Amino acid sequence: MDKKNFRVLKLLNNNIILAFDIDNKEEVILLGKGIGFGKKENKKAYISRDSIEKSFVTYDDKMTNDYFKIVNNTDSKVIEISEKIIDIAEKKLGDLNSHIHILLTDHIGFAIERVNSGLEITNPFIDEINILYPEEFKIAGDGISLIKENLDIDLGDGEVGFIAMHLHSARKNINVRETVKSTRILNEIVNIIEDGLNIKVKKTDYEYKRLINHLQGALDRIKNKKTIKNPLLSNIKEQFKDSFEIIEKIKKKIEEEYETKVLEEELGYMAIHIERLKG
Repeated sequence: MDKKNFRVLKLLNNNIILAFDIDNKEEVILLGKGIGFGKKENKKAYISRDSIEKSFVTYDDKMTNDYFKIVNNTDSKVIEISEKIIDIAEKKLGDLNSHIHILLTDHIGFAIERVNSGLEITNPFIDEINILYPEEFKIAGDGISLIKENLDIDLGDGEVGFIAMHLHSARKNINVRETVKSTRILNEIVNIIEDGLNIKVKKTDYEYKRLINHLQGALDRIKNKKTIKNPLLSNIKEQFKDSFEIIEKIKKKIEEEYETKVLEEELGYMAIHIERLKG
């Protein structure tokens, strides 16, 4: 049987331990059914690879302590389901930031508490999230089904979007608050466009999906201070004057949110997408 040499640092429960990987010289969290049984803290232990269902590196003491708090205050079934969702995500998306083990488990545990308390979970950005992060959204939907099947709790469609944002943030190594902020701003920009055109955009339309994807790219460029050339800018400003009135409101919104200047070249491309929504 293939075994690895560890020093057991802390036993969280029979299924989760903090250990020092002697071969790789790093602290890791090990998860596996009964993996902690019979182990003693501060002692060496040979653990078979087959018994390790999941492992991830702890980067610092804060991360380790945060995970311990989650484990000590969360139903083991919730931890197990969260890890299954993370495992599915990593198989399809690649390695995720290790903090997902803390953030997603905590989020799902809190969502379950809210539902059990009779509070409805709503997500005003569900359509935008589905368009922007389709792979994460599909995995999150499967995760919600797993929770329903194993815990008999229906977190609802809104929670699919929130879990998807956590997965996307871990995939891109960014703070989940940044993902939420970007999605909120996109939603508010769409509201500005709808008010300016006096229409209600069909969020299933192809043009809407093109608009959302373009706006996301534009926000990324603006945040990272990347420039884009627009050789048609003069013609766009002349032909699409009405759209540029809407664009000015969008410009103000983005500059207030990110405290940076938005170049006219970027705004010109936005105007083209707004024109397409006129039908």
